[in-house]
Amino acid sequence: MRNLIYPLNWEEVFAYVGFPAFLKPYAGGGWKHVYKVDSPEEFFENYNRTGDLCMTLQHGVEFEDYYRCYVVGQEKVHIMKYDPKAPHHERYVKGNPQPGPKLKERIEKDALALCCALGYDLNTVEFAVEGGVPYAIDFMNPAPDAEVTSVGQQNFEWIVEAVAKWRSKRLWRRKPGARIALGGVFEWAEGLDGPAPKVRKKA
Repeated sequence: MRNLIYPLNWEEVFAYVGFPAFLKPYAGGGWKHVYKVDSPEEFFENYNRTGDLCMTLQHGVEFEDYYRCYVVGQEKVHIMKYDPKAPHHERYVKGNPQPGPKLKERIEKDALALCCALGYDLNTVEFAVEGGVPYAIDFMNPAPDAEVTSVGQQNFEWIVEAVAKWRSKRLWRRKPGARIALGGVFEWAEGLDGPAPKVRKKA
């Protein structure tokens, strides 16, 4: 922890981050202990509520678009249009409109880079888009929300299939006549790291 100083120069911190800003746990979830602060006074008022939590102060991006991405196996990315301001059950936008080609390529590239750097095989990465630039603002979610009533049927089916295929590549080996059911029937096919199953839907 050689980069830490005490006491902190709060004026320097506030000048660097700017306001509005978000004070949140470094590895939180479910928007718990997340505070939007517009001044040093609001910062300290909320900071004093956090006890021994390790907190991050993050610049508040005034976004025009927001995307949440599933990343599986450090190789597959599923981009979901997301509205963090909506009620919880309406945050995953119906129809899942996708970003334009250039922005989509940047989001996929950055999401993969973050997960590879962190060593996460399963993660969600959230991007707030301001001025056409995607800012990764939440990217440490190795146990992401995958509840069908929350993420919707289309996103649920994607994550289940992607994780099933990824796990099958990692765990299964060919056995004569072997079959296993997991929302379908597995047939053996050549894959990464030796034989691996591919999914065939039930007839």
